[in-house]
Amino acid sequence: MVDDETFRALARSSPWRWRSVELTRTLVGDAITADHAVRAWIDRPGRMRVVEPDGTEHLVDETPAERGLVVVASSDGSPVEPPVVTVPLDPAAPRPVLRPDGLVAQRPSDVTVAYDDPMYENYLWVAMLDPVELSGGVDVLSVRATVLEGRDTVEAVVRPTAGYDPRCTCCALLFGEVAAELLHAEGGPEPEDRAFADEFAVALDVETGICVRLREIGGDDDGAGFDVSIAAVTPV
Repeated sequence: MVDDETFRALARSSPWRWRSVELTRTLVGDAITADHAVRAWIDRPGRMRVVEPDGTEHLVDETPAERGLVVVASSDGSPVEPPVVTVPLDPAAPRPVLRPDGLVAQRPSDVTVAYDDPMYENYLWVAMLDPVELSGGVDVLSVRATVLEGRDTVEAVVRPTAGYDPRCTCCALLFGEVAAELLHAEGGPEPEDRAFADEFAVALDVETGICVRLREIGGDDDGAGFDVSIAAVTPV
């Protein structure tokens, strides 16, 4: 039985469900970038190859220490021992609280865990690979289990609430009125004078937790979003 709590748990689970993935992402519904499909090979932690339609390659090789951890010095000026930065699959990393079905009930909040996969273009890519922002601050209006391209999937229609906390406000998975106001509160531009989506249709791949489908419902960009086709997975 799939319910909204299962959807939320799956949205938290990506960091512990796969080690590598090969996928193709296609943007949908934008006059400039529609049908722009890129292929990507991601190998956790921190390695990625992206190939654009014209053959241009983007190679990323990161280590957790390069991911921008901020260390605050002690108030008395004494030396601070640098923390050990881990990634979720590191045996030394804090462990999540799991449900009986293996999905994540609660993620570790330790700041020394580097969750982000490599970025391509913007943080929407990062949120696509780890859609934890869908696990809270959203109303789940409907949810169902289905199969997309032969893969078990959980589809939902969601609406962001005032508690929505995207990985990046300017590149939120659910970029609507709530995200636009959050961006403005952070010093960004005034929200655009346009009709934002009322709701969003999303789909999460069960094996990986990756967001494999996003569509805006309503608003000026009705139907815009992306599709992800997963070709290969190395599970945990």
